[in-house]
Amino acid sequence: MATAGPAAAAVTVILPHFDCAAYLGAAVASVLAQDRPDLRLTVVDDCSPDEKWVAELRPYASDPRLTVLRTSRNVGHLRIKNKVLESVDTPYVAFQDADDISLPGRLRHQLALLERDRADLVGCAYSYIDEAGRTTGRRRMPRNGNLWMRLGRTTVLLHPSSVVRRSVLHTLGGFDGTVRLGADTDFHLRAARLYRLRSVREVLYRYRIWPKSLTQAPGTGFGSAQRRAYTEAMTAQEQRRRRARTRAELMPLLIAPPNDIDFTLTPVDAGQGRR
Repeated sequence: MATAGPAAAAVTVILPHFDCAAYLGAAVASVLAQDRPDLRLTVVDDCSPDEKWVAELRPYASDPRLTVLRTSRNVGHLRIKNKVLESVDTPYVAFQDADDISLPGRLRHQLALLERDRADLVGCAYSYIDEAGRTTGRRRMPRNGNLWMRLGRTTVLLHPSSVVRRSVLHTLGGFDGTVRLGADTDFHLRAARLYRLRSVREVLYRYRIWPKSLTQAPGTGFGSAQRRAYTEAMTAQEQRRRRARTRAELMPLLIAPPNDIDFTLTPVDAGQGRR
């Protein structure tokens, strides 16, 4: 594993994964094939039960843009992102799920919108794919996410398809570090209070829907008790923000709770396995 990225990298892509060897190689390949060479990719294994995933990364082990890490315990993708963000120094941060695919030009189009239109958080349209990679539909996100949020819509971006200014994540404290799911929407709600949320209209991301994904599994999927409980808490917090009358009252309500679990990140040699 090489730890040094491009000297003038503009964006760090964070890709957490857990027991997703079947799709991980394609996800990593889709990021490293982007036509923005000024990127770094950080893949973090969340204590998967076996080493199958390492073999999927071996074809890319010599790429200097790739860093591979492993958590000391299973903590979930949100805590992983908070931990990785502590050492990120690029001006932009992008996200990618381990079972999805970024289409060619994704980062180029999104970074152009960030740089050209003074946007702060940029998503894109995406297609739905099944377990076998067959397209089953597509969805466009609103061009102006702030406007749609003011109209009452809460889902204006697909989190893993987004790119955000690092300064936004720093100001807002990253993601809610006390949960395993749902906090991507919470982040968008908090960000919309201070920043511009926009989306590229082109389909630039392939979003996989399959039974083991976090949003589909019985215990964590839409409609699960865990997700309903978090949605209720998130909605209550958003109501408190709406009642804030001054910026001084609002700002503490925009800062995410920090990680509530201690863990470490250990480098993994993708060419060999455990170090």
